[in-house]
Amino acid sequence: MGTVAVIGAGASGIIAALTASERHNVVLLDGNDKCGKKILLTGNGRCNYWNSVIGADMYETDSRNSLEKILTDENLGNVLSFLERLGIYPKIKNGYYYPYSNQSTSIREIFEKKIENSNIKFETNFKAEKIFEKDGRFSVVSADGKKISCDKVIVATGSKTYPKTGSDGTGYTLAEAMGHSVNMPLPALTGLISTGKFLKDWEKIRCDAGVTLFVNGKPVKTDVGEIQLTAKGVSGICVFNVSGVAAKHLYHNDKVEISINFMPHLENEVYKWLDERCSKLTDMTVEMVLESIFNYKLMFVLLKKAGVTKDSKWQNMNDSQRNSLCRAIEDFRIPVLETESYEKAQVCTGGVPLSQINPHTMESLVKPNVYFAGEILDVDGRCGGYNLAFAFISGYISGRSI
Repeated sequence: MGTVAVIGAGASGIIAALTASERHNVVLLDGNDKCGKKILLTGNGRCNYWNSVIGADMYETDSRNSLEKILTDENLGNVLSFLERLGIYPKIKNGYYYPYSNQSTSIREIFEKKIENSNIKFETNFKAEKIFEKDGRFSVVSADGKKISCDKVIVATGSKTYPKTGSDGTGYTLAEAMGHSVNMPLPALTGLISTGKFLKDWEKIRCDAGVTLFVNGKPVKTDVGEIQLTAKGVSGICVFNVSGVAAKHLYHNDKVEISINFMPHLENEVYKWLDERCSKLTDMTVEMVLESIFNYKLMFVLLKKAGVTKDSKWQNMNDSQRNSLCRAIEDFRIPVLETESYEKAQVCTGGVPLSQINPHTMESLVKPNVYFAGEILDVDGRCGGYNLAFAFISGYISGRSI
């Protein structure tokens, strides 16, 4: 029976420690005074921890081939069963898994009690700063000089999001010191910042929309869902799901735009829809035609964008005005200047490349006996429980492999 040091007591580190402790002595290290601090923030405090449909196409990564080998049906089934054996009882809504209590504290408490009753020594307030290897063993050294000796190391330090929870990017430094490369970690699942006088006019509006990310004039990613219009730009789930790709292109100084379709269900046939609607409402102005469709503030932004007055009638508008109004509704373009900060991002895109990891064990291909799990890896998923699911899966595989 050897000793395993797990650096990071977040979602992936906890599962890795619990799994490894079935056959080894485990020391779980974390800079906080409690485990699972970031888990409390997941799903707005409700902890969306899994999804009924999990596959590689739900993620961005440097190695889709490796990710597919991680997200096998066998691994998914084993991890879900493991979570159930821990006592997590799910409430499933539209494929999203939550603890039945709807409280993230429930999952954190289950983890905390399980750690206390397992073959795990939990070292709190231990900020790992360096990892040394000598004579086939490792020493994990804290910022204040404390050392933990072990045979194997699992690095599960998270990324750079929510730094107040302890995710400050330390793991990237540890990985690089051991010879790994790190793809630039950038904010993902976050809002996008734009510019324009109209932003203050549509602030605080929420509605359903489709968004398409354009890079250098070409569409690269599309999503549909709720959008939140803000004084700084756009936010909401559909924006979050394209934000990681936007961040990468912004980092490379590409021209990035968002196209918003405020009536995506019409499948780009707004002109036909408006023409038919107005043929039945001939006595109405465009304001009257649209006022039951859009929030008033948004409607006036759309009309101003199109250069159409609220008193105009469709029948009296020329083709240029009609097409301009339709474009404003189904292809409202805004430039993307930057993403929101790490403090406001749910995850990072980027990290230790999966191409440097054995997908069957999560062991480093660069440094033997060192394993990686969770958000420190270059894997980021959509909204919907995918990121926490990957943390659990990668943590489970690393602990089980050891």
